Amino acid sequence: MTSLGIGKAVFWENLLAGAKPEIGQVPACKANTKSRVYVPFPQFSITDYGIPAYYNFLQPEDKLAILGTKLALEDAGFVITADNKTFRVAETSDIATIIGTGFTGLETAFFSYLAHLGLDYYCDRQHKKVSYNRMVIPLLMNNSPAAWTSILFGLKGEGYTASSSCASGTCALGQAYRHIADGYADLAISGGVENLQDENFAIFRGFDVLGALTRSESGDPQPFSQSRSGFLFAEGGGCMLVLEELAHARRRNANIYAEILAYHASCDAHNIVNIEPEGRQILALLNHLSSGRKIDYLNAHGTATLISDAIEAQVIIDWFGDRATQPLINSTKGILGHTIGGSGAIEAAVTALSLFNGKVHANQVDAPIPNLNLAMETHEIPIQTAMSVSYGFGGHNAGLLLGKYNG
Repeated sequence: MTSLGIGKAVFWENLLAGAKPEIGQVPACKANTKSRVYVPFPQFSITDYGIPAYYNFLQPEDKLAILGTKLALEDAGFVITADNKTFRVAETSDIATIIGTGFTGLETAFFSYLAHLGLDYYCDRQHKKVSYNRMVIPLLMNNSPAAWTSILFGLKGEGYTASSSCASGTCALGQAYRHIADGYADLAISGGVENLQDENFAIFRGFDVLGALTRSESGDPQPFSQSRSGFLFAEGGGCMLVLEELAHARRRNANIYAEILAYHASCDAHNIVNIEPEGRQILALLNHLSSGRKIDYLNAHGTATLISDAIEAQVIIDWFGDRATQPLINSTKGILGHTIGGSGAIEAAVTALSLFNGKVHANQVDAPIPNLNLAMETHEIPIQTAMSVSYGFGGHNAGLLLGKYNG
């Protein structure tokens, strides 16, 4: 569920075609910020996808989770039956629910706080005066997307939220992978979602004062470019995936996009917002993941911030060597913008689809950093192994190694 479309097919088609998301402009009357561009939250109605209107009271990040879960389960070939206001999945084993998110429900918190203080405030987007939301606590809970997903679909396995800033989606998938690999379950619903909507752009301003956001007037962040200035703020998005033990998937004759071969995570233990300058833990991450394998494709973190891109680029060169020996590299954030907790899951799905289809989407970069094997156009190439990596505020590093499923 992204700014390029809802659902796997339209998203993948637009990504390969080089489509660009709608770019919004921050009104000068709303926020005095150096960055002026953002990607609006993807628009959809859950009722259009067969989810009861009863759930319209949920937060947007919860709606992302439940819609993504329904789409993923259907794509994976599971039979979903309606049961009053909930669904049931035709699967006897316990299904785990592990979802990543960075923030949750901040606008609801802002509005309820204003109402609590007795201040009149009219919300332009909702076309009404705000009031104190009696559901403010369950709506604000960081575990809300995972909880509502398990409730709506009757998923009674282990369920929780992974929260590690920009690495949240990758960490959630990694934990789901370990959950299955260690024998605790055959199936898991996992991914990442984010909702950073705020009609007064207070959240946007928070990233802006850190100097993290792009100064580009067009909205092109250009990761790994010499003209980069920061990441393109996306109000939200997400992706949910079905992870399944291989023999279990084969028995179902499931459509398998890729295999997760390894997961690794670490912390820089250095700074709350900046990557450790030498990139030592990122280098160790690449070492752990590759384990001597040749890597054909790298979906990089690639935010387009001045410091992070420079460090990530140098680590890629240090580990893989010069351009001729590097995997093909791209940054999905350079197209979609940065969805924080949703980004790692979206990028893992992009990596899996690239393995499945043998296609890698292009970067949108005018003046690339030298000596990087960046995909400057959409490539159609055979890929056997690929990495998807995420590095988050707080020094959180996480990566997945995926392999092509060859039957």
